Amino acid sequence: MTQRQRDTLILVAAVAVAFGSGFGWQLAKARQARMERDSARQEMAVIQRERGLEQLEATLAMATVAAQFGNFERGRQLASDFFVQLQEREDAAPETARAGLDGILARRDDIITVLSRANPESGLELAALLTSLQNTLGREPTVTSASLPPGPPADVRE
Repeated sequence: MTQRQRDTLILVAAVAVAFGSGFGWQLAKARQARMERDSARQEMAVIQRERGLEQLEATLAMATVAAQFGNFERGRQLASDFFVQLQEREDAAPETARAGLDGILARRDDIITVLSRANPESGLELAALLTSLQNTLGREPTVTSASLPPGPPADVRE
């Protein structure tokens, strides 16, 4: 082998080693980025699930407030929205909460009927349902029937 061939071979080997080390470094960086992306996606899925459950809770809380203040039709609409959302998001709830959520869903017709009849007790029914939802989801209840006023204020009209 001549000197020129040997120099060419060394140059080709050096380029191959440089390319290989650069490729390996980029491959390791790409793997790390994929792992970070997958972790972020998992975190995002958990956050979206929690957000959905919080939306459920907020919708039911708004229905409770509307009914308590005598706006039974708005309370009925919000309660109906709550039950539709609950059916859609029940699979996203923790496995331990599913039985409790099924029990809440079973009360749908009774709650909607009480609200459509403009029964003053509907606010308390919704407050009890909200407390049940919060307990089912493992959250601290924000409202109890004892903390609600006995009826709508005198200055609130339908």
